[in-house]
Amino acid sequence: MPVKQVLMQQAFVYALDPSPAQERAFHSHAGGARFAYNWGLTRIAEALDAYRAEKAAGTAKPATKIPGHFELCKAWTAWKSSSEWTDRHTGETTHGVPWVGSNFVGTYQAALRDAAVAWKRFFDSKQGKIASRKVGRPRYKSKHRSQAKFQVHGETLRVDDAKHIVLPKTGRLHTHESTRKLGRLVRRGEVPCPPCDGQGTVPAVDGSAKACSSCKSAGRVPAARIVRGTVSQDAGGRWSIALTVERVREVRTGPSARQRAGGTIGVDWGVRELATLSTGETIDNPRHLEAGLGRLQRAQRHLSRCEKGSRRRAKAQRRVGRIHTRVRNLRQNGIAKATSHLVHHHDLIAVEGWDVQAVAQQGSAALPSKTRRNRNRALADTGIGMARWQLASKAPWYGATVLVTGKHETTGRTCSACGTATAKPLPPTHQEFSCPDCGHLADRRLNTARALATWAATHHNDAPSGGESKNDRRAAVRPSGPSVRAAGGDDAISPHPDYRDQTGTPGTQDPGVPAQRANTRAARGTPAQ
Repeated sequence: MPVKQVLMQQAFVYALDPSPAQERAFHSHAGGARFAYNWGLTRIAEALDAYRAEKAAGTAKPATKIPGHFELCKAWTAWKSSSEWTDRHTGETTHGVPWVGSNFVGTYQAALRDAAVAWKRFFDSKQGKIASRKVGRPRYKSKHRSQAKFQVHGETLRVDDAKHIVLPKTGRLHTHESTRKLGRLVRRGEVPCPPCDGQGTVPAVDGSAKACSSCKSAGRVPAARIVRGTVSQDAGGRWSIALTVERVREVRTGPSARQRAGGTIGVDWGVRELATLSTGETIDNPRHLEAGLGRLQRAQRHLSRCEKGSRRRAKAQRRVGRIHTRVRNLRQNGIAKATSHLVHHHDLIAVEGWDVQAVAQQGSAALPSKTRRNRNRALADTGIGMARWQLASKAPWYGATVLVTGKHETTGRTCSACGTATAKPLPPTHQEFSCPDCGHLADRRLNTARALATWAATHHNDAPSGGESKNDRRAAVRPSGPSVRAAGGDDAISPHPDYRDQTGTPGTQDPGVPAQRANTRAARGTPAQ
């Protein structure tokens, strides 16, 4: 089968087993990152207020500059060394902030970068540069409401052996899962650079040659290198680290024999069955949240009886969090297996592109509140958005193509036999589709899946064959091969854009975002541009 080497980013997630001292260091880093983030938001807000005051006073060109990532890092360095800090427990006042030096410096830089990005996304949304729901004004993070997380990077961050990872300032950490696979990748050494084919130069826009930014004109890159690590604590109290790894990976440029034999398939995601395939097969909906709802209700009743601020209440909160975490992990595991099966057995996959969140907010507005709440809970328990995202992420790796319909495509009310679309959508209470023209009668989900397969066969050649597609936030995405296409006129669901080389340290790159958490056995990646 046709393959090629691609430079991409891939996330490896490992559950950590820290000692009590290391867990205290984690909380210190998370608190420092939260403080730096709030501090950065405040500095930018103050600069915006001063800028507006100058504009209101009639100043043509206000002298106040809105700080970015670089300016925030410089201001943070000056502030931590020169400000007066009063300890809230002892009341002692010191010159300089004493606790800043106990944490890794890159953690503060990454938090300040996130603060600058939060304000930038807010203004981009107001100016219409982001084609999605409006982004609200950045809010401060709270110790009691926000997830405890922080970022680290640098040469100190490394895989020590099959069961240990070394973090800056924290030291050697034991992992619950084996890191042997990542360790072997990192120890492979250098390989030819895929973007420039080992030549050190790539074509410029005007046709001339320019230096390759991936290998810095060297022609060779590491087979795998750790860019950064995001340490976070879930609701159940377990710590994990998501390592963003830039690696050279072999990906397919075309379908395999098994995929070609599977051909085109339409997938109708739903609640009664997680997915109905155009072949007549169904993927059962395990309803993990519904299965754990009794335990969750008992745990929450116990939590409500605990006194606020007590250790007993903290223990009860962790019990509730562990139930939620188990439901989430089971849901992710089932969706990962289902999407992997589809990608490995079919070369063209068609799915509907309707907005899951909009349906939850508006689709049941006329129903009683209890019925609407139960329907929305069942819809959220399916993880349809996650399933479509995983299909889009895995398709470029294995030579498959995912076609996403427009948000208002008529596949849900189109007859799969004659192709006639009814005037009105089928009511939710109707379980069978009946065509008024040809009299075709079929299960509504199976009819939609077959209509999707027919739609994909007719739109496959009309969809763009390569180049850039756009995700739900209009961010440019360059798939590495056969991938996700939006042939219905609306946005495609595509992998996240590449944030290669972006750590907490200021540089010439654009602001990045933390790596998305991924399943360890089905880690996600994005081809490098």
